[in-house]
Amino acid sequence: MNKLILTATDVTPQITLDHLESKFEIFGESCMENASRFYSTLFSWIEEYKTYLYFINDYNKNKKKIVFTFHLSYVSSSALKCTYDLLQKIEELKPLCESINIKWLYDKDDSDMEENGNEFSTMVDIPFSILEVV
Repeated sequence: MNKLILTATDVTPQITLDHLESKFEIFGESCMENASRFYSTLFSWIEEYKTYLYFINDYNKNKKKIVFTFHLSYVSSSALKCTYDLLQKIEELKPLCESINIKWLYDKDDSDMEENGNEFSTMVDIPFSILEVV
């Protein structure tokens, strides 16, 4: 299993999915033209990670505590749907983890991102921390 690191562009967020360092972060703007194609890479990684967790749990019986951090400054409507789909994929990891949490960061005075975090928190069965970044 390899980590997934994608550098941010003007329309895509910085992605860090590093299972060895337990660092799972999505930062920046998400307004690409073909959001489903971009996010499909993340979905595939989550599927591979699910298999990885299954096998390490069998091997050492120590389940991981996982925190996914989102700090999005803008999300287009198609990327918003993909973000929800990603959260659903993350939710599928729950049985394989000791705990899984979402840390949803939003910039001060960015009520749209705060509202998105609040809405997502009601749509998936994962604990959310919704935190303002000053």
